[in-house]
Amino acid sequence: MAKLTSEQLKILADNMLRMANALGDYRYENIDQLSKAENDTIKALHEQTLNSVTELYTKSTVLSIDDVQENLERITIITAKTQKLYKSFTTVQNVIDRATSVLKIAAAVISLDTEKITESIKNLLT
Repeated sequence: MAKLTSEQLKILADNMLRMANALGDYRYENIDQLSKAENDTIKALHEQTLNSVTELYTKSTVLSIDDVQENLERITIITAKTQKLYKSFTTVQNVIDRATSVLKIAAAVISLDTEKITESIKNLLT
């Protein structure tokens, strides 16, 4: 079983930050079209994602995970896809659903749950 190094964890955090920024950009670019409830939901998801990113950056543990490099490559794909999707989604619910799924990856990594990491990555790729 491979080990996730501090550098690899930083790569994950960098990608999570890019996805958080894309969500924030979506919110700011569409603020006039969002209802108060939608804005509040997206704002909360954005804040949760940023908090997760902060926690990922400060994690000093080494994480065991199968196929580390493959999963890092998948996260990079998910990041690029997420950044594009936030610009192209036609409903706010799609944005909220995507942001929630991104948070699941962060939560899995933070909890060091290798099965959930793999599962959440697969869910976002499909």
